Formats: sequence, C-alpha cells, structure tokens
Amino acid sequence: MGTRKFVMFGSTGLLLAGILLAPTWQAQGELVRGHELYKTHCASCHGEDGKGVQGVKAATLNNEGFLKVASDDYLLKSIRLGRPSLATNAMPHFDTQKLPDEKVNLIIKNMRSWHPEISAPVETGEKVAGDPVKGEAFYKTACAACHGQKGEGGIGAALLDPGYLNSASDEFILQSIIMGRPGTNMPPYPDSPDIRNVVAFLRSKQVPYDPAEKKEEGKAKSKDTGAADGDKKQ
Repeated sequence: MGTRKFVMFGSTGLLLAGILLAPTWQAQGELVRGHELYKTHCASCHGEDGKGVQGVKAATLNNEGFLKVASDDYLLKSIRLGRPSLATNAMPHFDTQKLPDEKVNLIIKNMRSWHPEISAPVETGEKVAGDPVKGEAFYKTACAACHGQKGEGGIGAALLDPGYLNSASDEFILQSIIMGRPGTNMPPYPDSPDIRNVVAFLRSKQVPYDPAEKKEEGKAKSKDTGAADGDKKQ
C-alpha cells in the first residue's frame, strides 16, 4: 500500500512538473525554430548573430538602439516589403506564401532573444509635425554624408527606400535619430525642431509601394520587351 501511494504521488509530481515546464519547453522550441528560420532567410546578409556580414550592405539587427525602437510591426512590414532600392544586395520581400506570419513571428522572437532585457516598443501612432523644406536642408547638412544626398544610402541605411518608408512610422524614424545606433557611426541627436523637420522631409518622400504590383509590372515589361525583340527579328 505504501509503495502504491509513493508511485501515485511520484506520478502526480511528474505530471505537475510537466505542466509547469510546458510553457518553457514551448518557448525554447520556438526559439530553436526561429533561429533556424532566421539562418535560412536572413543570416546570409545580416549575420547569424545579427551583427552583419563584412562586405554586405545590410542593417545591423543586433543593436540595442535598433531593438529599442523597432516594434514587431515594423519588423514584420520590413520583411514583407523588403528593401528594393539598393543597387546591390537588395533585400527581397517575403510574402505570406514564402513566410507565413507564424514563421515571421518566430524570426522576430529569435531577434528579441539577442537582448531579452529590451521589451518590444509599443507605438502610439503619433504623427510628427515639421517643415519638410527646412528638413531637407538640415538633412543635407547632418545626414547626407552617411545616408546619401538623395537618401540612397551609403555608410548608413537608404532612408528614401520605399520599403523603408512604408515600414517605418514617424515614431520609429524620430526615435532612431534621437537614440542613434550605439557602436556605429550614427550618434544620438537630441529631440528638436530640426530633427522633426527631417522626419517630415522623409515622410514627404513616401510613395505607395506594393512588391506584388512591382513584380507584375516587371513581368509585363519583360513580355513587351520579348515581343518587341521578336518583331525586330522578323
């Protein structure tokens, strides 16, 4: 009888332990899957540890300043839209067929695990008011040396890339400038009318962007070119 009670209590203890540990096991499993997905789709440009790849022009994702201002929504939109304007090493877009939301969320969890002490920011939807004309003038003085005279990128990111502008909120752009990127060439800038004017300038350059439409336009142009070449041969 005593042995039977011991077995019952022991089994109950193991069951309770399993129930208590299940969320931890699930979280660990998600991190493993997220890391594998990240390695497959992101690491070749951003580095397996998110710190970049020498010679490849891609964002350093494992940066405290970046993770403090990048919401999960921004990361999702960036993956969906890509960065099409870069002449080389352009970031492709990943639609829901290539990467369902579930897998994108696992990739984001992997990125968050680099700095678990940093919580994902929650954006309020605040719009930044400013003068885009003054912002352009200040941009050329303070930002163009790294980000390009036309926002095409250089040492820093391509800020007028349609994928970037359609992913980044006003809050993200403002806080990125205010906080800078520790360990990089981008210093922090105190919040000021000049900085808000820069945000307004960048926002004024945003145009609607849909990678699927661009893909269809590319196919149509390719067909037209092929048809024209065929006519010439005749």
